[in-house]
Amino acid sequence: MESPAKDKSKKSSYYYDTSDLVIIALFASLGGVFSTFIGYLANLVRYTVGIPKIGQIFAGLHILWFVLVFLLTNRKVGSVVLCGIIKGFIELFSASHLGILVLYISTGEAIVFEVIFFSFFALIKSKRLLHLEIAVAAGFAAVSNIILQLNTFLGSALSFELFLLIIALCFISGVGFGGYLGQMLFHLFQQSHLLDWRDKIKEPADSYSKRGSSE
Repeated sequence: MESPAKDKSKKSSYYYDTSDLVIIALFASLGGVFSTFIGYLANLVRYTVGIPKIGQIFAGLHILWFVLVFLLTNRKVGSVVLCGIIKGFIELFSASHLGILVLYISTGEAIVFEVIFFSFFALIKSKRLLHLEIAVAAGFAAVSNIILQLNTFLGSALSFELFLLIIALCFISGVGFGGYLGQMLFHLFQQSHLLDWRDKIKEPADSYSKRGSSE
């Protein structure tokens, strides 16, 4: 008969559950394909309006997937970064207009999201403000999109006033489309049966550990 302490150490030996990895892969893939489409839509808006980088009003939709992954994996450190890397590869192979630089941008957004959230979380440990912390992190992640682009050949010479306008649009888009829309979808998932398969994935491992401890 195995001791409870030993059995507990076995359960905690893996940082990500199988369901976590499935969620990261699933939403990173969906986000990668969706972001490629959003990129072309943003270019269409830019050509139509004639204002450089005005398509960044959709920047928050790139961050939406990070918020969903973050919440669905119980806010595990590194889950968003892993999602950002996979999402970047999916965008690359789905013919993103950014080309190879989409890996740099997607990963950068994911890193900024986690750094900002966990920095706020360390300073403000309040569950009441959790939704605000996620929204703010999503806003800064969206802003990093334009910052990272301006540091490459994709950047354009913007006036200071226009630069501030684009930054403000990115932040608002990140907070709205990324932070709050992501949290709303998460709550819808929680209330529905769409993600019940996560419990079914965990059941075999749980039943195995119970059998082992009873022998």
